[in-house]
Amino acid sequence: MENNTIFRKKSIERVSSPEQLNDYIRVCSPSIWLVIVAVIILLVGVCIWGVLGHLDTTITTAAIVENKALTIYIPEEDISSVLNKTFTIEGTEYEINASSIPLEPIAVRGEDFSEYVLHISGLKLGEWVYAVQCNTGLADGIYKAQIVLDSTSPMSFIFN
Repeated sequence: MENNTIFRKKSIERVSSPEQLNDYIRVCSPSIWLVIVAVIILLVGVCIWGVLGHLDTTITTAAIVENKALTIYIPEEDISSVLNKTFTIEGTEYEINASSIPLEPIAVRGEDFSEYVLHISGLKLGEWVYAVQCNTGLADGIYKAQIVLDSTSPMSFIFN
């Protein structure tokens, strides 16, 4: 019991001393405040991205332009999901409509596809692809095309 009274007496003397009041008011050091502010900024950034951002599900494939005619090769298993979607080549969007999709796929053969086209599109010899045609103003060459299948807001993962 006597120890408790001594401890109380010392504590009361410290608190009643005006010079020591600042020590009790100071909660944390400035470096801790810096960490707290950084965490808050990070959380605000994640929340803004969650509302305004989007995650795209894409297919990357090869597009070949010859005489301003664009041919894009779409794998057979993906053809039903790309109907009425857009694809992007060098920042320009083009639309895939039903009239531009051929009725039958073609086989990927070594004499028709260069190794570079196979590399860009991720196709393998023997696979079946649809050669979708459209007109473009691009220069002749081989391009990487991205088809956006689905665009999802990150917040939809939280609310679903």
